[in-house]
Amino acid sequence: MLTILWVLLAAFFLTASFSWLLDHNGHVLITWLGYELQTDVLTAILISAFFSLIIFAISYLLARILAIKFPSLLKILFRKSYAKSLEKLLRRHRQGFDLMAETLLALEINDEKSAETLQKKFAKLIKHPGLNNFLLGKILFEKRKFSDAAEMFEKFGHNPHAKILVLKSKFELALQDQDEPKAIAYAKQILAAKRNSFEIARQLFTLYKKRGLWQDTKSLIAEYGSEKFRDELQKRDVAVINTALALEAYQQKKFLLAIKHANISLKAENNFLPALEIRLKSWLKLGLGFKVSWEIKTLWKDNPHLILAEIFDLVNRKSSAKTRVKTMKSLAETNSQSVLGKLAVGIVAFRSGDYAAAKESLFLSLLQQKTYRAYRLLAATEKALGNIEESQKNLTKLKMFECDDHYRCGSCGHLSSKWNAKCTSCDTYDSVEWNR
Repeated sequence: MLTILWVLLAAFFLTASFSWLLDHNGHVLITWLGYELQTDVLTAILISAFFSLIIFAISYLLARILAIKFPSLLKILFRKSYAKSLEKLLRRHRQGFDLMAETLLALEINDEKSAETLQKKFAKLIKHPGLNNFLLGKILFEKRKFSDAAEMFEKFGHNPHAKILVLKSKFELALQDQDEPKAIAYAKQILAAKRNSFEIARQLFTLYKKRGLWQDTKSLIAEYGSEKFRDELQKRDVAVINTALALEAYQQKKFLLAIKHANISLKAENNFLPALEIRLKSWLKLGLGFKVSWEIKTLWKDNPHLILAEIFDLVNRKSSAKTRVKTMKSLAETNSQSVLGKLAVGIVAFRSGDYAAAKESLFLSLLQQKTYRAYRLLAATEKALGNIEESQKNLTKLKMFECDDHYRCGSCGHLSSKWNAKCTSCDTYDSVEWNR
């Protein structure tokens, strides 16, 4: 505001002086070597100003020529002035470099407030747009003002390093806004421009897992090596990711590929039930029922499970009801200590329509362990036999137990008949397990 006032005052006095001179213009007589020149005052002033400008321009041009051709001579002639200006320049730049070093040190320890104060002092001392934009961009990035930081880094134009900083700012902004598809897109661009951005690769790995992008997750591991994801990638992750890929392949009827992924999963974590289930079902789809039967018999001895019993029954689904029940009883006898044997026989007998055998096996199962599924099947069996009153009694008892025959999400409690790497209800990764 004061600057504008001074400019207006100066313009006013100059205009007033010029107007006064026009109103009171006198005459000037110049006598030199017998010659006389008469003119008015205003013309004399303008001529004098014109010649002064010409003399100044010639002097400046000669000084520049001397500086190029004879720099040492110019230093001798203007030693004092030259030395002072040089000393002032050096002193200002030294202070600027000190401030820049202090700013970078403050950023290194995440002291954004001090860094911002120092950067303002630096900007007043050193008028360098590139350095000031870079420092300001770094400060804004550390203060998590990613949108403003991106604008600062974009001022560097097509500089490849600045482009990466712009992408990183936009990547962090997308994460901040929980816009995962955008974050994935920016992370891919960063890795394309700078492949050794391992921190970005690890964050992208986490995003892939969260979004259920198992093929992309596996490709990232293959590109960088599992060693780079040592903290993020545990054996459990290998099992879950490959089981998800196996499930996807199974649903697409690519049974050999499903078996391949299931084997990788089981190698990472022995007896991982979802992988085991997919592998056995894939073998069955390929017509290898004998192999499925042999493996289930081996597994049942040490680790019996209802899923194994259900798959085992699928092998014999074309047999008679009597044969199916007899075969399941022979499987159950290989591990007589398990409480699941009687329940498995009851399930097979009910499904095959042998309700008398189903009632007997389910009753024996309930003597060993009272479960939701046993009561539910016994109620259905009694109803099929026409015992409505007994069926109602079992349904009443059923309400005292929690459903235990499904996969359950450990995060939200959602029940599902099929395993998934992510809960279909709350999208939590690796939270779905068999409820029993």
